[in-house]
Amino acid sequence: MTALVWIQREFRIDYLPALQSALAQADRVIVAYFHDPVYSQGEAASVWLAQAIESLQRDLTKRRGSACLWILEGDFESHFRSLLQEYSVHKVHYSFQVGHPFFEMQQKAQRVCETLEVGLEPHFSEFWFEPGEVLNKKGEPYAVFTPFYRNLQTRLDELVPLEKTRTDLKKLLPVASDDWTACESLNRLSRQPWAIEMMANWEVGESAAWQKFLSFVDGKLQDYEMQRDFPAQDATSALSVYLNFGHLPSRMLVFEFRAISQDNDLQALLSWQRQLAWREFARLLLWFFPYTEEMPFQRRFVDFAWEGVDQRTHIWQRGRTGIPIVDAGMRELWHSGYMHNRVRMVVASFLTKNLNQHWLIGKQWFDDTLLDADPANNAMGWQWVAGCGVDAAPYYRLFNPLRQSQQFDPDGDYIRRWVPELAALPNSAIHAPWQYPEECRAVGVELGKDYPLPVVDLEKSRLRHLERVESLKSVGLEGI
Repeated sequence: MTALVWIQREFRIDYLPALQSALAQADRVIVAYFHDPVYSQGEAASVWLAQAIESLQRDLTKRRGSACLWILEGDFESHFRSLLQEYSVHKVHYSFQVGHPFFEMQQKAQRVCETLEVGLEPHFSEFWFEPGEVLNKKGEPYAVFTPFYRNLQTRLDELVPLEKTRTDLKKLLPVASDDWTACESLNRLSRQPWAIEMMANWEVGESAAWQKFLSFVDGKLQDYEMQRDFPAQDATSALSVYLNFGHLPSRMLVFEFRAISQDNDLQALLSWQRQLAWREFARLLLWFFPYTEEMPFQRRFVDFAWEGVDQRTHIWQRGRTGIPIVDAGMRELWHSGYMHNRVRMVVASFLTKNLNQHWLIGKQWFDDTLLDADPANNAMGWQWVAGCGVDAAPYYRLFNPLRQSQQFDPDGDYIRRWVPELAALPNSAIHAPWQYPEECRAVGVELGKDYPLPVVDLEKSRLRHLERVESLKSVGLEGI
């Protein structure tokens, strides 16, 4: 019997139940990745994807002794059907993924398997618990994080660890054609100068992910709680990209933290684990409410008077808003494919609250430019900041970019790194240069020329936003 392990974005060998089950149940196993341009991710994520495929290919080849990652480029349904038929596949194993484009591909795979009478077995290894296992007292999915997290903490003793793939990989079939060993469209993209620059400071793959995790534990974890909100500090794990591409299984990090808790500050561990739980929360939300990728969770926002794409959109995207902390974040994103989480909230609030631009505009930009553009995290995060999603403190969640800048980048180091034209300004002026024209002139910065004036008045735009949401008070809070 022949089984197919269908890889979507879980680019690892160990702790992969889909692979383990296939090896246990079948005589021959094909491990395949299907790249359909119709279902492409954003450009930044696609660059990482190209290297993730190569990394997994190398790891499998090393452990198997021959090339055994099948890469099929083109129409997914056609290639999927042909592979099942040509090699008489009796069962397909895959890790269930939420969100676009994975859900659409999984639906197509289900239809093909039903037509061909091929078994299709989903594995929920990308979740801590299977959807539906952690519910509120009414038996409904949580719509607020804090009670969800409290319940989750009480259930951690029930969490089942994933197992390492110790089985011999000799059952894996070598690739049948040289045409199925590379994805040329992704490789062309990854050779672009901007892509090379973006990836210069990253190492891709399963081994690199675990090394980064261990480095975080050894060097940063103790100070994480105190420093994680300061973007100029190298204080966070930066593991979100590795989690996004399945180099690391989120569930296993919970067990890793348990193992190291004896030698580390428990509060620091819980603080980081809480951030990891937000990811689990987001995935479950998208499982239960798939429409939230494109529509607001709160029905009151369906007809909210958002504005569409205009010149201010492009100014925000390029980091030319005249608000230094916002511009620093957007330039970091453009050059590195990454942005500090605190700054993500600031730039999202500025776009949706001060510029009144639709949260989908921001979500789509992040989808295209973030290396860690996880469908669930991105949708939940943008709706959370815009005030139209889950987790109460709803529409008044409005970040003051100046206060955030002064509090979390007090010496202006983050701004100086990404907005170098302001580097010579004193700390007192760097957060709001338009308020310090003399200091700007003293260091040769001409506002409106060397650095733009603010695209919007922060106080007036804040008041306009509060006026817009006043009308929402009479509308119910429940989801659609």
